[in-house]
Amino acid sequence: MPKLPGKKSGDKDAGNSNSTRVALRAVDGTMRELGEKDLFLETAKHKILKFRTLGKTQFRDKEGEQVRDSLLKPGDQLSVEVTGDDPETAVRVILTHKGTDAERARAERPFDRDSAQTPVEADTHSGGAMETASGPAAGESKPDTSGDGAREIPTLARAGKTEQPEPADSGKIDTSKTVARAAAPDPAGALPRVQAQADDVIGAAREAADQLLDGLPNFLVQQSTTRYFSRAAPPQWQVLDVVTAEVASVNGKEDYRNIMVNGKPSNRPIEKTGAWSTGEFQTTLQSLLNPYTAAAFHKAKDDLLDGRPAYTYDFKVKQENSDWDIHAPDGSKVSPSYTGTVWIDKETSNVMRIEEQTGPMPASFPFDKAESVVEYGFVRLDGKTYPLPVHSDSLTCQRGTTTCTKNDINFRNYRKFGSESTVTFDK
Repeated sequence: MPKLPGKKSGDKDAGNSNSTRVALRAVDGTMRELGEKDLFLETAKHKILKFRTLGKTQFRDKEGEQVRDSLLKPGDQLSVEVTGDDPETAVRVILTHKGTDAERARAERPFDRDSAQTPVEADTHSGGAMETASGPAAGESKPDTSGDGAREIPTLARAGKTEQPEPADSGKIDTSKTVARAAAPDPAGALPRVQAQADDVIGAAREAADQLLDGLPNFLVQQSTTRYFSRAAPPQWQVLDVVTAEVASVNGKEDYRNIMVNGKPSNRPIEKTGAWSTGEFQTTLQSLLNPYTAAAFHKAKDDLLDGRPAYTYDFKVKQENSDWDIHAPDGSKVSPSYTGTVWIDKETSNVMRIEEQTGPMPASFPFDKAESVVEYGFVRLDGKTYPLPVHSDSLTCQRGTTTCTKNDINFRNYRKFGSESTVTFDK
């Protein structure tokens, strides 16, 4: 929540001596559309919320200066402030930062307005307060200092979960789920479907993963990574750069080619260009379902993912079985315990989303928090349909600070290795 200019606690308002302090709530996200009387916001959980805007709704930048609503564009990052008793009406809209070209391109994609949800209190977080005499549309906001002294660090959004701030190493998992995804296509032509019995969903997912990895041809894919950093709490993400590369997956190994940073060729190995992650294509899936990893799975509430019914399981991997390697700039490496959630498609038994969060790391290690999300989609490749990564996020935070880096990764244009044909995602 951006901190806006406000009066000091001892200030008097001669023209408004009966002013009251109104607590505000806030929702952060990406603007998808702004109309005359409504605003569509996509949260980090990919949930589309519809807010009502009024003539007295204020539009500000993060310094508190007024901005014209006509200057806001899809892809801009906003914080929408509401009151606790009316989370649907936007009291104030804060432009936290303008969208990048990539963010605006993503936000301009068509979406189903009729499926947008009305905001509820669970979608919001504390947004400070404002002084008002006649309602919450007047006055200036005050920073909420009730949590001062506690380290507040960012976390990746968790699909279908009501996000609660926790200590980085708590290992706790919030299992509440919501339905907030758009419909996805039926995976016609996918690999043979593995029917899961009610008591063996994980076993069916292992079998489906084995079939996928055994039958997956060598392929090429275009990877685009937008890298961010923030030193603030709450985070104010700033773009570092955009790295593009062609990834060749050959016999389960990844090779990065044609690396470009901000559109310019780079001769440096991709891991030397800054924060980076690998293993999205096979390693993450294999590690989670490998019996030697001995992940402990716990059934959670069923969910919808991209409009398709899914089983969800929370899991935990002990440190002695972990092969999630976290590398630091000084060359040190740890393989911590980790927890997370996996989404398994009910119809095909394919894993469609994996979220992971590290457990405690050694006190001497420069990072104390790392998270990863891999999202899968049904992709046409060489005339068949395969569940392959379409998006990934990774997050690392420096020990004892609010300095964090985040990578937003998209995979596009899958094609068989050696083929000249261009293959795109199912519509």
